[in-house]
Amino acid sequence: MAENTPQQIEAQQRKWIDEWSKKMIEIWRDKLTYWSIKDTGKLMDSFKDAVHHNGLSANILMHFLDYGIYQAYGVGRGYKRGNGGNLYFLDPKYREEHNLGEPRQRRDWFNPKLFGSMMRLRETMARMIGEEAAAVVCDALENPRAAL
Repeated sequence: MAENTPQQIEAQQRKWIDEWSKKMIEIWRDKLTYWSIKDTGKLMDSFKDAVHHNGLSANILMHFLDYGIYQAYGVGRGYKRGNGGNLYFLDPKYREEHNLGEPRQRRDWFNPKLFGSMMRLRETMARMIGEEAAAVVCDALENPRAAL
């Protein structure tokens, strides 16, 4: 079996990272549909990714509206930082008096899939970088003068 060259392995890494980024957005969109987080469609349409490759490293930037995090954690209007946990509007009596209905619930479309996918990305990149390191050593052993 022929070994891949470092250039071929780097091309595989680039392709894998690019595809991972696109798949992550697809998974998130599916989760938004599953959790019925689609009133206006703005969150679904806001997903963007940018992948910048630099040799063996890459930066992946994922972007979406902040509103998506509020949905994932079941927070939003009325929830403020530093309020000491006193969320009077969650009191059932207060909600009934003010016709507020049921309080928001977490709809975590974001974290579970992201964490698992990042672990998979990490494992795959570690394997590919190991293959690239082995290919470099093999090249050096086959042609020692070129390694100097």
